[in-house]
Amino acid sequence: MKNIEKGLSRRTFLAFGSVAALGGAAALAGCAPQSASSADKAAADSDANEAATMKTADETRECDIVVVGAGGAGLWAAVEAVRAGKSVIVVEKGGNVGVGNGALAGGPFMVGSKLQQEAGVDFTVEEAFTHIMEYAHWSTNAAAVKAAVEISGETVDQFTDVFGVPTGLRPDNYGAGHASVRANFQGDTEAQVKGEERMKPLQEFVEAEGGEFLFNTAGKRLIMEDGACVGVQCEGDAVIDVRAKQTIVATGGFLGNVEMMKEKFGTFVNPLGSVLSTGEGIDMVQAAGGQLSTQWGIAGNEFTGSNQLASGLYERNNAAFTIGIYGTLLVNSQGRRFSNEGKFANLPLALGGAISLVGGKYYAVVDQAYIDGLASGTDAWTLCGADAENWRTGMMTLKDKPLEKVEEGLEAGQSEGWVFKADSIEELAEAIDAPALVETVETYNAACAAGKDEQFYKPACFLQPVATGPFYAMQYEPSAWVTIGGIRTNDRLQAIDGDGLPIAGLYVAGADNGTLMSAPYCDYEGYSLMCAYCGGRLAGQYAAAAIG
Repeated sequence: MKNIEKGLSRRTFLAFGSVAALGGAAALAGCAPQSASSADKAAADSDANEAATMKTADETRECDIVVVGAGGAGLWAAVEAVRAGKSVIVVEKGGNVGVGNGALAGGPFMVGSKLQQEAGVDFTVEEAFTHIMEYAHWSTNAAAVKAAVEISGETVDQFTDVFGVPTGLRPDNYGAGHASVRANFQGDTEAQVKGEERMKPLQEFVEAEGGEFLFNTAGKRLIMEDGACVGVQCEGDAVIDVRAKQTIVATGGFLGNVEMMKEKFGTFVNPLGSVLSTGEGIDMVQAAGGQLSTQWGIAGNEFTGSNQLASGLYERNNAAFTIGIYGTLLVNSQGRRFSNEGKFANLPLALGGAISLVGGKYYAVVDQAYIDGLASGTDAWTLCGADAENWRTGMMTLKDKPLEKVEEGLEAGQSEGWVFKADSIEELAEAIDAPALVETVETYNAACAAGKDEQFYKPACFLQPVATGPFYAMQYEPSAWVTIGGIRTNDRLQAIDGDGLPIAGLYVAGADNGTLMSAPYCDYEGYSLMCAYCGGRLAGQYAAAAIG
């Protein structure tokens, strides 16, 4: 596999928290997309062989349950396993428990938490479950989803009541229909609790109950005997066989694997979450006979567009990045529109990720009048007509937050080679090698004048003409916080084989699990983190119960 190797910019580096604690376990971010070739197939074949070919171990350890990955899913799985009185070993590729998405993301979706009850938020499991399944067109495992939703509120409660991690209510930015459907980790403070500060209390709980952690150690291949999983072979300073009665794989998806993302999505995707996750968990379970899921996608960047040529993959206060999610004209590499840009603007986290994959490498096109509006101190929501009905997300996240140094941001993008400026649309089309752009802009401007988008029916508030030169095109690539898709499991989160039967001794949780999350990503903010925390808890409980 080709994993992310280039260094992150300072901005994106900080978004990961204290990555220095990885101890050199992985390099980070932003390498250029690789062309599909026989070399890619060879890399994929090498991955399959790596996940299936056992090595001679330097030592062997034994426990009741081995957990591969100490992210949000793995840690919660370990917590539940030791609560059940089982001996546990947690294998973690990074240097500590603060480097995964579960330690760094904003906060989980929840139903029925004490926070919601005390605030009078009337939100039921039935309502949440029905919405999630209808959104996914019932393509995910209903019983597994229901079980996770049912414990979501209690899981948030435990962060504070059991582990002392502050939690609070996050406002409904994306129109879920309730005052709050998501927790944050702020409590009464301004700063989010992230990294080890959030997750170390769970580690300490596991260790106090006799659990062990092997850091800077990656699970590489499952130990299989007579069709059952009896542990995992790991590599760090040594090759270690961890033999166990039950194995839980929770390595976090494949955000750091360039070829795997290109294989699943057809285009390069900028990674914004943990790039330690390179699909090893998915590979090893598939090598053991596990089925792959049918749902593949991303949880997209809800703040901006992104480009690997930039000094930072994204910057939420730079107009050159943010114009990509403001509902402006978006065109593909041929210069043609490819979606309703208002959907991208209003649901950037869920639909935005899916729409960006449709565009592949795409462009936001605006004129000088629009740029002047942003530079004048007018926030983007007001500039687009202050339409609370059709751009709730803009009202909730952009209102009264004007951008600064708009022209400077655009000039920086031009110098880096991903922002283009021209005196005419014809010249702009030539600059980005998109000949259809001229006709697209003519048609689009006619729609703006008529106040009706007859092509994709974008709300009128987003119909800002591209008529006053000079003109700008910002090039973007899809970007993601986490990948969607992995191993198909049953309702007990057991990996299943080609006949749909559970593989004995083997559970899958978190982003490696292809059962809980749908593509496009659910429009409940924080759904991925809920699946990680609650799926991990369930896997730990089920694995412990299987031992008896």
